[in-house]
Amino acid sequence: MPGICVFEVDGGGENKIFCQNLSFLAKLFLDHKTLYYDVDPFLFYLICKTDDRGVHIAAYYSKEKHSQDDYNLACILTLPCYQKQGIGKFMIEFSYALSKRERSHSPEMNECENLCIFLTTNNY
Repeated sequence: MPGICVFEVDGGGENKIFCQNLSFLAKLFLDHKTLYYDVDPFLFYLICKTDDRGVHIAAYYSKEKHSQDDYNLACILTLPCYQKQGIGKFMIEFSYALSKRERSHSPEMNECENLCIFLTTNNY
């Protein structure tokens, strides 16, 4: 069934190369992106479109694990072939909702599934 799914990827450990490659991908489309090789302090959220052929990366955003300034986004990118489909709006709303849930220290903080279902069924 077509839809949107979100994956959280920690920039550290075994995912380091993958997250560095996401940063390189973003640099191709964003002239002003600062490229950091140290992705350990970041979490990456992949927004994927699903269809009958599988799961396809459509966009991503990153955020600092521990932001001193309480920023909820560090970098945001929607791949050109997925632009103008509401994915950017979805990412921003998702990042704010996730930040709000993290600040409330809810026991469901690590469970994004209910949040994604709410956002996708109500707006997209």
